[in-house]
Amino acid sequence: MSELRRELGLSEAVVYGVGLILGAGIYAILGEATGVTGGSIVFSFLLAAVIAALTGLSYAELASLFPKAEGDYIYAREAFDREFVSDVTAAGRLFMGVISSAAVALAFSGYLSSFVDIPAVPVAVLLVFVMAAVNYWGIELSTKINIVFTGIEVLGLLIIIWIARGSWGNAQVFQAPNGLFGVVQASFLIFFAYLGFGSIVNLSEETENATVTIPRAIVLAIGITTVLYVLVGLSAVSLVDWQVLGRSTSPLAEVAQVGWGPVGSTVLAVIALFSTTNTVLILQISTSRLLYGVSKSEYQVFPEVFSRVHPDRQTPHYAVGLIGLGTIPFVFLGDIGLVAGLANVMLLVVFVIVNAALLKLRYSRPEAERGFRTPFNVGKLSLTAVGGLVSSLGLIAFYITTW
Repeated sequence: MSELRRELGLSEAVVYGVGLILGAGIYAILGEATGVTGGSIVFSFLLAAVIAALTGLSYAELASLFPKAEGDYIYAREAFDREFVSDVTAAGRLFMGVISSAAVALAFSGYLSSFVDIPAVPVAVLLVFVMAAVNYWGIELSTKINIVFTGIEVLGLLIIIWIARGSWGNAQVFQAPNGLFGVVQASFLIFFAYLGFGSIVNLSEETENATVTIPRAIVLAIGITTVLYVLVGLSAVSLVDWQVLGRSTSPLAEVAQVGWGPVGSTVLAVIALFSTTNTVLILQISTSRLLYGVSKSEYQVFPEVFSRVHPDRQTPHYAVGLIGLGTIPFVFLGDIGLVAGLANVMLLVVFVIVNAALLKLRYSRPEAERGFRTPFNVGKLSLTAVGGLVSSLGLIAFYITTW
């Protein structure tokens, strides 16, 4: 059996994207980002959303050209015809995938610690193993779990918005204790929250009518999560002092505690467990599909064994196993901010290559059939791709100079 099973439609693909973005962002990195920029966290979310959307549009067009599980790798390969560039792209995405899984698994441990006093690292390791097992079992089970868990995590965010709706006027959104530098630094951390849109493309070979469905899913996922992010960020700083949020390992539970009492804190902590679990699952799925794709016989970036599909489960079982095991060492770093920063750098390098690939393909293959085309063009030149390229380079430079 050499092909994956196509089980996903537009709604399932959007839910995958929304679930991945939300779990990796609000529930995992909100506290640390708010501690950097204070009430102006709202502007940090908006800045990160704009940067993500620019590159997201490039992904959408490229996914309509090449609906393959190998995603970023095939875009670079087709655009530049240089193995080094495409191999670096694949390695970067794989590295980012396992690092991100580790970061969110650590966030899961942080929320669990509000119920049980247990060491964070062993819990995170156990979560990765369990999600790898679900990934191995099959895309149908994974999809059902994802839909349920995503619904739960969206409910949690809606609860926060509802609790704080009457207090938004109290938010000091122009409060920036570290000035513009802090706003940008928080945006860099929050950018980790948007990694989900880039992983949606890795589900192309399990999605029906992928050339149209995947681009739509990317755009919808970014739009939905941005609205929720901004409203939740506003709600958080309207109820809780930014310094308190910055010190919290479970920031949304802290917000619910203030607005709803102990019951609210407990409810949000439980929901956060579902959210972070869901994110680890989807990261394991998308990263293993990328490994599966780039290990195919026509590429052989990695040994061909990782492109094999289990005859019964119809999942790339060897790729699933390697990604699960590869995540574990990064869990032992034990620092969400550090892990998120490392993931961001790898992600941004890949984004530079992806935007450059779209710019190149616009001229080298202008007549190629596309199921989606980015807006705002001057002739063959995509202005959004230029914006995505420049902003990604800018964030890389910012991280290097402030590390």
